[in-house]
Amino acid sequence: MQTPSDDNSSAPSMNVSDLLEHLRAVSPYLPGFIYQLCLTAEGKFHYTYTSPRLEKLFGLTQQQVADDANLLLKMIHPDDYQRVINESIECAETGRAWHSEFRMILRTGRVMWIEAYDTPVKRSDGSIVWTGYGNDITQRKNYETALNDSETKFRAFVENANDIIYSLSLDGVLTYVSPNWSEILGHSLSEVVGKPIEEFIHPDDVMALKNFLQQVWHSHQKHSGIEYRIKHFNGHWCWHRSNIAPLFDKQHELDSYTGIARDIAEHKLMMQRMSHMAHHDTLTGLPNRASFTQHLNQAITLSERQQQALAVLFLDLDNFKPVNDKHGHALGDLLLQQVANRIRQCLREADIVGRIGGDEFVVLLQNIHHLANARQTAEKICECLCIPYEIDGKILHVGVSIGISLHPLHGSNAMQLVRYADEAMYEAKKMPGHVQVFASPPLGVSSSKQDDFSQDAPSAKTADDQG
Repeated sequence: MQTPSDDNSSAPSMNVSDLLEHLRAVSPYLPGFIYQLCLTAEGKFHYTYTSPRLEKLFGLTQQQVADDANLLLKMIHPDDYQRVINESIECAETGRAWHSEFRMILRTGRVMWIEAYDTPVKRSDGSIVWTGYGNDITQRKNYETALNDSETKFRAFVENANDIIYSLSLDGVLTYVSPNWSEILGHSLSEVVGKPIEEFIHPDDVMALKNFLQQVWHSHQKHSGIEYRIKHFNGHWCWHRSNIAPLFDKQHELDSYTGIARDIAEHKLMMQRMSHMAHHDTLTGLPNRASFTQHLNQAITLSERQQQALAVLFLDLDNFKPVNDKHGHALGDLLLQQVANRIRQCLREADIVGRIGGDEFVVLLQNIHHLANARQTAEKICECLCIPYEIDGKILHVGVSIGISLHPLHGSNAMQLVRYADEAMYEAKKMPGHVQVFASPPLGVSSSKQDDFSQDAPSAKTADDQG
């Protein structure tokens, strides 16, 4: 298992330790288990984190799973294992969140159904990290089996189920809803039964639900996972996920549908938080390296289409380490948060700032008309960050050195622009508090081009215009 490191240690590109701390904090309040699974570039799986509830569910300790991921992975039912692996890899390739239901065989021989959700992140070294949540849904699966077995069993558990059980005619009219519809959504049953379900569904989700019902109708098989917003009696919208199965008459003709719906508002919120943590620095809330690179690549594509220039600023704080060493990491973290806020205040709304290391930040300036615009913004940041900070009754002083690279002058992709801005920052470090533009144009570009950009381009916006 990975050992958490201090938040402002040098260059943690994914801020994994902070994410794990958040997972540890939330895990005791969840009925299921949280995990972080890594697939290395060499094709080896290992768990970088599992929550304590793992042992209660599967009889394996966190240390056992950290030492050998296959102890847990090989519990996946042989008939489900390859599907789970293939779906996870496919979601990582396409950047989609993953959701699946599958069986696991415990050491006792008991079969457990698991519902799992995770968010994949592909790292630059070729590895993949899935951060997710799994829950025991064996009871719910038993309920679904009972639905298909007997109408009597259906009635027996429906009245006491936590989920909403409902039936639909082929044209989408609600012919039955379990009593807890009223408890969960507030409508009386008389206001619901006999009404088209689309009257309660958010307009933006109606077509997706209709298409889902069509899939069930054509396949004559149960389908799961449709998510939609349904209207509460008080007027607000609740997120639900539903499984829908076909019901057949005595002639084996499809004559209606039955479904199980669950409120997933907490799950939606948790997934949003997990997604945010995967793409943002947990200390400052700024985009992390991967997210900033994505924004930069999108900006490059747009700038080429619109024939506009952009600039990348690489910022490294001066004298931050002595402050951190003298006063401790907790105060250093507070200082970094104030630095992040000051940088934001120096930028326009369209500009983006990210934190990619302990005391390293990057800034994307879009649609600049003049090299002076980038310089003015950089100098404004220098002036702002040099103003003394008051934290916990202490007056602190740090500065910043900034390197600048330009697109299309210095590079055509995000990696080049960040690297050249980094190199320029190291030149600026020779005179702390200095701003330096990358001075070595690419092969085939004359050295006068940089001066041409600053002298012959359209007139500059003022420093105020730049943020």
